[in-house]
Amino acid sequence: MTEFDIGEFFIWGESREVEGEYQAVIVMRAKEGKNAISYHQVEKDRWFKTADVAAAAAKESAKELKLAVDAGALSV
Repeated sequence: MTEFDIGEFFIWGESREVEGEYQAVIVMRAKEGKNAISYHQVEKDRWFKTADVAAAAAKESAKELKLAVDAGALSV
């Protein structure tokens, strides 16, 4: 698993199984405070037939999010 540092969080992409189908999700883990982990579906209502394909899509989305943050997407 490759974690990306995006400020207050570490993120990575993985697949999640729900009733025999798979979602691509970005997982966010806060750096400080509680070790709360949250899961965010990459594309609403998009499902994959295999865990590998979902994981690949999630990892690519996490990488794209990291690049966007590095480029200033969250700057005020």
